[in-house]
Amino acid sequence: MIQAIKAGTAVAVLIAGIVAAPAIADTGRNFTVFNGNADVSVQRVWTARSGESKDPWHEVDMKYAIKPKSSSNFTLGTGDVCLYDIKIQFSDEVTQQFDNINVCKGQTVNAT
Repeated sequence: MIQAIKAGTAVAVLIAGIVAAPAIADTGRNFTVFNGNADVSVQRVWTARSGESKDPWHEVDMKYAIKPKSSSNFTLGTGDVCLYDIKIQFSDEVTQQFDNINVCKGQTVNAT
């Protein structure tokens, strides 16, 4: 009887862990772009899953340019992928790429 209770408890814990896992994985994903440049604004931002050569760059819908010495936050929604490559383009058309940005931890990209 005690073994049956232990087995039932173990199964319940396992099921609870499986049910809770997607909720943890589906938390919001975001990142911040800080424009450390004093002269030009960030005009465009793209994202792509890190290490996924088949995942093309996806342009982020920007409501406004990121002015010099200011920042903007971006949300990627829910999902279980945390590492993204971020590419930005300044108003002078110079681009910078930042690899392995953890969007689950809300990391900041420091563009200069």
